[in-house]
Amino acid sequence: MKQQRLILCRSQSEAMVLSRTLSKCGINGKLTRPPRSKKVRSCSWAIDIDSREAEQAEDCLQQAEIPRDIWCWEDCDDLSG
Repeated sequence: MKQQRLILCRSQSEAMVLSRTLSKCGINGKLTRPPRSKKVRSCSWAIDIDSREAEQAEDCLQQAEIPRDIWCWEDCDDLSG
């Protein structure tokens, strides 16, 4: 069974930028709304990726110089990295 991991963003537009960036690195993600959380504002969006691609996704976003205050993993404390 495939395991999923969420990359959280504060807005749909930020999630779309990350999704396009990941796609250029060969990582197919699905834009989705994350479960409600006290940690992340309710207007947040997420990119759902295969958990086996998590390390590659993080490297891809770092190489694209996407700041960590734009995104975090679903198990983060906040969106400030």
